[in-house]
Amino acid sequence: MGSMREQGTGAGMALDEVQIAKLRVRMLERSRLLEGEIASKLRESTEDLEVLGRVGDSADLAWIESESGLDLAEAQRDIEEWRGLRDALRRVDEHRYGVCVDCGDDVPLERLMSQPLALRCIDCQTRNEHLGAFTRLAG
Repeated sequence: MGSMREQGTGAGMALDEVQIAKLRVRMLERSRLLEGEIASKLRESTEDLEVLGRVGDSADLAWIESESGLDLAEAQRDIEEWRGLRDALRRVDEHRYGVCVDCGDDVPLERLMSQPLALRCIDCQTRNEHLGAFTRLAG
């Protein structure tokens, strides 16, 4: 079975169509799960806010605000992951999934199985993280 794409320098094995299809299914399933969790968190946060009008004292108010903020923070985290999955699925459709955005080498299957949103091969990701840490320290 051939590769879905021609890119990459061959540092790793290009993903074949079956591997990409399995990864795509996993990403779609995770995306659907996140959509349900996001809707639930936003619904819970809205319910918490509706209770604000019936609050008995400042301790109740503080608890409700805390709970609502937590729901929103969790929803934001899930939304960011969902967006990453949508971007990854777009790369699959464009035959760019599994190609490092920095060097153009193939991202290893094992990395994509554990980190389906991975944009970089391990070497480039490590370099990027070190550069980010250095920039934070210098700034």
